[in-house]
Amino acid sequence: MIKKWQKLLQRTVQNSPTRRGDTLIEVMFAIAVFSMVAVISISMMNAGVASGERSLELVTARNELNAQAEILRFIHSSYVSELTLPKCTNELISKGEKCQQFANLWQEIVKHAMAPRDGTNSTFSLPEGILGNCTDYYNGEGGLSLLRQNHAFVLNGRKIGADQLSAGGTTEMAKNVYISILTQPEAFRAPTLGARMVYTEDETGDAEQNSSTVELSSSQRYDYLKFAEGIWVVAVGGKYDSQHTDYDFYDFYIQTCWFGSNSNAPTSIDSVIRLYNPEAERNDPAEGGEGE
Repeated sequence: MIKKWQKLLQRTVQNSPTRRGDTLIEVMFAIAVFSMVAVISISMMNAGVASGERSLELVTARNELNAQAEILRFIHSSYVSELTLPKCTNELISKGEKCQQFANLWQEIVKHAMAPRDGTNSTFSLPEGILGNCTDYYNGEGGLSLLRQNHAFVLNGRKIGADQLSAGGTTEMAKNVYISILTQPEAFRAPTLGARMVYTEDETGDAEQNSSTVELSSSQRYDYLKFAEGIWVVAVGGKYDSQHTDYDFYDFYIQTCWFGSNSNAPTSIDSVIRLYNPEAERNDPAEGGEGE
């Protein structure tokens, strides 16, 4: 009896006039809703990824910029603290006595400082603000780019303290720490990813075998600078009055330029630090000197 009623109920449901399929309009509406949700989700995911990439680029550039500033401060403070020590000679070096180890490095850094923009003999010509294209800093007629005109350089902090004083009172630090576009133009190039410093294992190593492409091992030391991409430093001297023969201070402009992810406009962050020359004679009463 139960099976009979089940068959009768099944036949009734099958013949019911309310049982029908989805119409074409309903199917198209469902597809449209699904597509809209999918597009919104993908757009949100892309925006999140782009935001993460931009944040990473900004953090990397800021770290590189801060590193250059800290290296400059360290070299300057070391130079000032060693002024009471004798200049390095072969005899002092052989005896292992303390001497002015950072003097050569600091003098090399400020030797090519530019005259200020507002001076009578202004040589500092780097434009204010960011240019339309990062490559504009590296390109110029006859190879005379903006960076070369302004004696741009970077500092390799990985070599500070790693090289010993050499004969004649000179240091390898001045060679391996101070990287100038005047002597090593091949080390400066437009950014490929962002503002960054690329290191290699040795001075003559393959350009592609660097710290950004090779997995580091405990026996490898990537401490030679290979490329400075999208980052540079320009030293500009300053005086308190025109009577001084030496610059009283130096302003170091640390600048970056790169094209961010999914961006058609260049991105830039920069900073400037002022370091005073302890050997300059100041006659400015505001600075504690004796007025004329």
